Amino acid sequence: MSNTTVLMARAFLFDMDGTLVDSSSKVEAVWSAWCQEHGVDLNQVMAIQQGVRSEDTIRSAAPHLDAVLEGRWVDQYEAGDCEGITEIPGAAKLLAALPEPCWTVATSAGMELASNRLGYCKLPVPPHIVCAEDVSAGKPDPQAYLLAASRLNFAPSDCIAFEDAPAGVASALAAGCAVVQIGGTYKLHPNVLAVLPDWRNVSVAVGNGYLFLSLLK
Repeated sequence: MSNTTVLMARAFLFDMDGTLVDSSSKVEAVWSAWCQEHGVDLNQVMAIQQGVRSEDTIRSAAPHLDAVLEGRWVDQYEAGDCEGITEIPGAAKLLAALPEPCWTVATSAGMELASNRLGYCKLPVPPHIVCAEDVSAGKPDPQAYLLAASRLNFAPSDCIAFEDAPAGVASALAAGCAVVQIGGTYKLHPNVLAVLPDWRNVSVAVGNGYLFLSLLK
């Protein structure tokens, strides 16, 4: 017999890749091309890139290079090719049920890349989106989620963040948000409230200034 868990918050903050869209088909391709060009070990890059800004990945993997310039190249390479990127099942239906002032995206992708991927999957680009160029330090630093909550005029403690990557979970928790994990078979952090495979068994209701998220188990 199924049961339902209900979580409540004043606002929802979403990561993008792995949370709203599945871009996994493109990730290894772009990093493979970049590593081949610069003689960098692909396995090293793949081990650290998830949920992290391109420039921060490059800064760690190849500190002798211009991380900002190379990160811009990676993002532009990805932005130009969205073929094969898909919506995480149920994401469009969930977002359509949310009032615009009560949700946004906090992503490690640049604005062009984020807009292209969301648009390709027919998902809305929220007006208060936070992208790589909006912060001076990327995830796992809390800046992205602090800024996302601020742009919606909510305290981080009033928000639930939805994440799929260790860096993103750490960022959201450090900002003071509650965290629900999308994907994976185990919690990336003990303080994660729940782990969902996707959005298909989720529904949302709105009332008295709160969002109520029902998780069907």
